Amino acid sequence: MTNVLLTLQGPPLSVGDMEDPNVDTAPGPAVVFATPVASGDVGQGSAPQPSQAKSTVTILSNRPLAYREAGADWHQLGYEAADHWQALSPELRQRLIAHRTAQLSHEEYTVTTNGASASMITSNWTYSGSPRRYRVAGELRELAEVLAEISND
Repeated sequence: MTNVLLTLQGPPLSVGDMEDPNVDTAPGPAVVFATPVASGDVGQGSAPQPSQAKSTVTILSNRPLAYREAGADWHQLGYEAADHWQALSPELRQRLIAHRTAQLSHEEYTVTTNGASASMITSNWTYSGSPRRYRVAGELRELAEVLAEISND
């Protein structure tokens, strides 16, 4: 397991834990993901490669550990938000990064939350209407906001 740091400043960077100097000094927006790739498979601060976009999309499917907004401290994600992020399909993940207010159908919500009852709504989801439509909230929305800043610049 390797931790990967995503920032505006360069390609994905293999890092240690949250005490790693690269993590500690990384200005926001930034996100740290736990990824099963070997450290040699992730950028080491070198120039971006043509496959950079693909590797970033792959990294986004891994477990997020923490994010940092511009000018803010690191925020470590709770297990529930990290589980839900990891359960998102790549298409839904990209949709939420592009539009943080995008609505999910009941079916998408059920898949993402591993069949959790809609009545057990968490601090990471909000719903409205009939039939119910869901939107990300809390840590999931903040994570999507940070990732949108990183991917838009």
